Amino acid sequence: MTRLILTSLGLSLILATAAIAQVKITIPAQHYRMQELIHAKVENTGNRPVTLCVEFGQTSSKGGEIESTPSPFWVQRNSNGKWGTLLIGPDVGSIRAAVVLKAGESKAFPFRLNDSGKMRLRLSYWSGSTTNLDCHAPTKSLKLVTSAAFTIE
Repeated sequence: MTRLILTSLGLSLILATAAIAQVKITIPAQHYRMQELIHAKVENTGNRPVTLCVEFGQTSSKGGEIESTPSPFWVQRNSNGKWGTLLIGPDVGSIRAAVVLKAGESKAFPFRLNDSGKMRLRLSYWSGSTTNLDCHAPTKSLKLVTSAAFTIE
């Protein structure tokens, strides 16, 4: 009987967690080459809008050329079993702005990486439509979502 109660409780917690996860990051492949274009997508799978901050000063390098690749993500690499954030893109004086995704809406954010290893994307977002969100000093009510890991060779 105790096992049945614990199993039911565990299943309830899993379903509650799945219901809370309103935003999903999709990456179409698990393996890429350095500087290959990666088409990451942010999907609002919920029934309410969400707000995310996009870095519009972000760039990617393709050969000797620089291209604009606005991004809401920060990139992490796994090194010896620990995830660390890569320092890419502009920081000081950056151009960050709030972008609202309506319920069921998705937006693509293509980018390139000049580093190799096991990577993942992370994204902070806020529930509701907050177009006046200060992305340089965001509120603490943020939520966090992480993509599946992928490899850059």
